[in-house]
Amino acid sequence: MTPNANQASATRCPRCGAALPCHPGPDGTPEHPHCGCCDPHHSRHCEPPPRCPDPGTVDVPQDQPPPKVKVRPQRPGQDPGRPARNTPADLGWFRDRVRDTLRDGPRFGPRKDEYLPFLLVRSAAGDAGARPFNGVFWESPDIFVVPGVEAAAAPLMPATVGGVARAGAPNTLYAQVWNLGKAPAYRVRVEFYWFNPSLGLSRADAHLIGATWVDLGNRFARGNSWAEVRGPSGAYLSMGSHVMVRCPTTWVPEYVNNGHECLVVRVSEPMMDAVAPNQFGAAADRHVAQRNIAVVTSSSPAQLDLALDLGYLDHTGLAEIDVAIEDANAMDWLKLYANARDARFAAPGQPVLAGLLPAQARGARLLDVAGLAMAQRAQLLRPRETVQRGCEPLVMQLHASIADMKPGEAAVLRVRQRMNGALVGGYTTVLIGK
Repeated sequence: MTPNANQASATRCPRCGAALPCHPGPDGTPEHPHCGCCDPHHSRHCEPPPRCPDPGTVDVPQDQPPPKVKVRPQRPGQDPGRPARNTPADLGWFRDRVRDTLRDGPRFGPRKDEYLPFLLVRSAAGDAGARPFNGVFWESPDIFVVPGVEAAAAPLMPATVGGVARAGAPNTLYAQVWNLGKAPAYRVRVEFYWFNPSLGLSRADAHLIGATWVDLGNRFARGNSWAEVRGPSGAYLSMGSHVMVRCPTTWVPEYVNNGHECLVVRVSEPMMDAVAPNQFGAAADRHVAQRNIAVVTSSSPAQLDLALDLGYLDHTGLAEIDVAIEDANAMDWLKLYANARDARFAAPGQPVLAGLLPAQARGARLLDVAGLAMAQRAQLLRPRETVQRGCEPLVMQLHASIADMKPGEAAVLRVRQRMNGALVGGYTTVLIGK
């Protein structure tokens, strides 16, 4: 019997099209293809998409990976194999340690105990820099937007901490940066980026807005009030180990996303507390913070159709995307939005309709779900989608709507993407009655 098209495609390499062996190897497992490509039964590597170099940055070539850092340090006085102090055996032990240091280099303890800076932009309230960060990492309380103001005319302190970007209008960005280390940090670079709404951020999709430089004292330098500091790259506010930084460049969001872009802030000190050029993941690195939040204020109806980019991933695999309706009063960022620590919101009186449509190619036309009746929308939307990710860029449409909202009501929807079971990105939508 002649095999059909699906059977024929299954016996060819997905990368080069070469024929694959259809019989098992000596150990009973399928043989690797003769073409030399990676095993089709496992995930394959995706080459990163092309990108434009960011102005003011330089890519340093690294042919060799950096040396591995010793991860089991021994602190002075806590070495389990050290003999009693001030004895002949202790002198011999000390000389051996000196010889080891000259041969292998010094051993460092936990970074917080060394004389080094420890830069941080928080991913959530109470974040002290431990990574990987477990939980919602894309709602940073340290990134602020002041809409309708040019950066050159904006004050050093944001007029509001709960501002929402305004599409097609000037917006000024701010960030709080912290140093929790024992050493001060000088010439710390603070970078501001925007991304299209995305569930996975990478350098390939980054758009640099602007950058500036600040100085921070060590963690013991704690001021009682903000002090203005004028540096070579402009003025900023400082409390010693904690600074408020204003982006020197005005940001004008595009109408295509209606101001719902993702914002990212990165901090680094190149000598003692650097960040990798390709690192844009807030869950993995304390130098990076994300604000992936869309706010829709409306009364009747409150609704949103948004294309969420699934982002670039360097390996193929199974992606699971889900949307969940969560308690608005448990979202710390909403307290910033309301400018009240004890702000409370009521649950909507009408049901919340939210869901996803199947993944499609980036740039494809979105379905006008908001133009359908509520009963028809529910038939199209799903709370969870599973996608076998390849190397092609994909987007997934999110729809959220409430037929009627009253002042004081709020609904929070969080979309999460998990790749092979690991959380890689998220996006939050807030519907607020006015």
